[in-house]
Amino acid sequence: MVEEDSGPFEQKHSDEELLQYIEEGEVVTTKEVAEHFEYHLQTARRRLKSLEREGRLHKKDVGKRFVWWLPRK
Repeated sequence: MVEEDSGPFEQKHSDEELLQYIEEGEVVTTKEVAEHFEYHLQTARRRLKSLEREGRLHKKDVGKRFVWWLPRK
């Protein structure tokens, strides 16, 4: 069993840092987030989906990719 707080799943950046990056880019892909924060693609996807479940992000499936953006205030 892999703990989410260590190894490749270690949370190196806060949710606020991820949200700020997305706000600056307006719409981003999972791959862009993974590359910017030097995360594995799975880790980026997991973090983004968690933020979506909390209502802090929206997503859309565009072909084989998800794009993510902040909800309107």
